[in-house]
Amino acid sequence: MKNQKEKLLDYLVSESASWLSSQRLADYLAVSTRQMRKYVAQINAQWDSPIILSGSKGYKIDPEEYNKYIQTYKNETPFMRINYILQKLIISKNGYDVFDLSDELFVSVPTIENDLKSVRKIIRDYQLTLKREKNILLLEGREKKKRDLMSWIISSDSGENFVLQDELRLLIFHYELWGFRTTLKNIFTSNGIFVNDYTFNNITLHLIIMVDRIRNQWELEDEVSLEKIKKSSQYKVVLEIRKYIESTFQINISNAELYSMALTIYNNTSMIDHSSINGANIDQFVERKYIDITCKVIHDVETSYCLEPFDEDFIIKFTLHIKNLFERIKNNYSTANPLTHKIKNSYPLIYDIAVFIAQEFNKDYGISLTEDEITFLAFHIGAYFENNVQNRSKVICAFVYADYYSYYKNIIETLTRRFNDKIIIKYVISINNYKEPRDVDFIISTVEMVFSKNHVIISLFLNDQDVKNIGMQIEAIIKKKKTKALKAYLTNFFEEKIFYKNPEFADKHEALRHLCDDLLELDYTEPIFYRDVLLREELSNTVFHNVAVPHVLTKSAKTSFVSIVISERPIEWAGHFVYIIAMIGVHEDSRKVFSEVFESLIDILSDPSNVKRLVKAENFPDFINLLREFIDGDLP
Repeated sequence: MKNQKEKLLDYLVSESASWLSSQRLADYLAVSTRQMRKYVAQINAQWDSPIILSGSKGYKIDPEEYNKYIQTYKNETPFMRINYILQKLIISKNGYDVFDLSDELFVSVPTIENDLKSVRKIIRDYQLTLKREKNILLLEGREKKKRDLMSWIISSDSGENFVLQDELRLLIFHYELWGFRTTLKNIFTSNGIFVNDYTFNNITLHLIIMVDRIRNQWELEDEVSLEKIKKSSQYKVVLEIRKYIESTFQINISNAELYSMALTIYNNTSMIDHSSINGANIDQFVERKYIDITCKVIHDVETSYCLEPFDEDFIIKFTLHIKNLFERIKNNYSTANPLTHKIKNSYPLIYDIAVFIAQEFNKDYGISLTEDEITFLAFHIGAYFENNVQNRSKVICAFVYADYYSYYKNIIETLTRRFNDKIIIKYVISINNYKEPRDVDFIISTVEMVFSKNHVIISLFLNDQDVKNIGMQIEAIIKKKKTKALKAYLTNFFEEKIFYKNPEFADKHEALRHLCDDLLELDYTEPIFYRDVLLREELSNTVFHNVAVPHVLTKSAKTSFVSIVISERPIEWAGHFVYIIAMIGVHEDSRKVFSEVFESLIDILSDPSNVKRLVKAENFPDFINLLREFIDGDLP
């Protein structure tokens, strides 16, 4: 199965004679135009010269550079090799020979030795170690942690390069097509257990891995007592699933395996039917403390990010999630989320709000959330943004008509339905009573006349061309607003005295310490600003591709600023390498501006092709001029 970037390349190659618009490519991939541009940037960042050309007409493959790229990378990438090595180590009881890896991957032993550095970094997060005796590599650590690593390999993007043993592949095939998933769902439903798609996938993946490991004599070694899980409401379901799996796959599930399975099911399911809960009866299903926790943190989010109030439906769903989250923490259980990396990089503001919530929980209740748990919070925040687009981000328009049997009402209904997430039709004005409104962004009119404002003239019977023209006008206005906001941000918050070109920072810690000391000396921050930045970084690093954006929304910033570092030599940052650091301080007066421009600023700063040019800037004016150029050209 090809990933999105491979699909994009294939499509551009198949249409190599033509320039293709960003919208056409986005539609083909079923993603946003912004995400499509990120794919282009990521592909081009892998090669010295752009593989995909861009211009005013759209995008086009460069045949010569593409052919060079294919010849170099078609067989194996470092990522694929590391993935392969990890999987071989997981399934090997007696270790794996370095020379065998070299032969199987068609690379030199020194290349494998270099790949092992990355392998060690990855397994460190799972409390696993790599033991070596001469040429034999052996993965050591608890069986549960090895299964966690397997889960990550299968559920993350690396699953597209899945090479684990045939038995496990067949089991996943069985899970997808031969009734495993359906049977589990039926067991849950018949016992009144509720589960959403993401948590259901976590359960099924846990069971798939469990079955495979037991079949291959890798079993959990923990000593456990079943008394705790026997008291849970879901215990009957656990026993039913145990019986089904043992009879279907001819294996024996030990008490340790049963306990692990029960915890997974307990922490990923609910006995509560969410559709039956409303604001009036929620305290019958959820303890008051969780309702209070949710209300407090949502109020803090609204205040800190200048958002419109969250509605009752959101509060109810989020409260139930918070209850389950605290239960998982109490049981020392974490839920895997394969979309963490994608959400973090594709929706920086949404993810940032989720991290803010995690910070509040850490401060108020002393709990620490994993990045996967933070991403589940982001799902809820993202749903809010999708369903409750802030009016300030919509385009305001007036509709001018000449009445003919009220046909104009049909047009308004169509426009409202077609552009619901982008426009507000504030005024509907008959030509007989026309007086040009001042507080609109543009005018839609069925009447040919002269307007001093932006306008689109449409026919009495709305056609495809009319819709296209209105859409183009909306996008132009949105771009103009974003451009204006971002350029104002550059003018007001970027300063030459906090701009650094090629500083000698050894790593993240030295960079943060130096930047924060300078900001304190300038009286831009309180002394605790450095501590606040470190706390934010500990929860989830602020790296976006090759750019780090350390920032906080506490009151420790006396003024708003963006301190910029550009370095032609990469700076190590929490396991990544960055070429740009944008340290952002946000004063209370500027929080609304921060929310409006944060994502767009990161989009521009983290675009690999932009990074290459920005780090070459000779000085602060050059850097700002390049940013202005990117703002004008890169926004949708």
